[in-house]
Amino acid sequence: MKRLKIIICLLLCLCCGKLTAQEYAGITGMVHVPTAEMASAGEARIGAYFLNWHSLPEQIGKNEYHTFNHFLALTPFSWLELSYVCTLLKRNKDADFNMKDRSFSAKVRPLKEGKWWPSVAVGMQDIGHSPSNDAGADAAYFQNIFLALTKHLYWKRHEFGIHLAYRYYTSDYNAKWRGIAGGVSYRPAFARNLRAMVEYTGNNVNIGVDCQLWRHLFLQASLLDGKYPSGGVSFKINLLGGNKQWKEHLPQ
Repeated sequence: MKRLKIIICLLLCLCCGKLTAQEYAGITGMVHVPTAEMASAGEARIGAYFLNWHSLPEQIGKNEYHTFNHFLALTPFSWLELSYVCTLLKRNKDADFNMKDRSFSAKVRPLKEGKWWPSVAVGMQDIGHSPSNDAGADAAYFQNIFLALTKHLYWKRHEFGIHLAYRYYTSDYNAKWRGIAGGVSYRPAFARNLRAMVEYTGNNVNIGVDCQLWRHLFLQASLLDGKYPSGGVSFKINLLGGNKQWKEHLPQ
């Protein structure tokens, strides 16, 4: 199993693919910043998000239209997440949605969080497309590779998450997100299924909140740069019979 983890990590680091690790891409994370948190083994997710144009790559966002995506994601092991994402596109803000950007994402956690060290994860988004600065059906709009670290701290059963990431976007029109990113998250002791967060993307500051209801319904809402709304919904079910992602780190 350890050898399999190492092989997958190396493949992800060597691939020229597109990867993100955020909830809107079907991969656990914050709003726009990746984390080293993972869903529980066996969890499957299907969802859709409203994407404000301020959160989109410059090649899309320059047309100043909002869009939507939908995704299917799976966590086959506690250290591996996979997702397929389809984003609706159009040629300009006055046109109909007549194009789609399809991409695969993945995240691997080679090191699980311990008492004295953070969890570490590596990931990629939009696997399979070649880096390009041109628009089009095969453009690598969201292509990036990341390294993320996460450590949780506790005070009277309140959880505070500290997240740090380094991202490399392969296309120049995403250069504003290259480099260091990070944020903090908070889960109150009285509502373990609720999470509030603040993140720095390398370009701006986002705030968000999400909640998991009735074990299966996940909702997220955010303000990009503190003023532009975005958000989405997903349905989660654990194919192995568990559903402990949001309480995995909490002390008993």
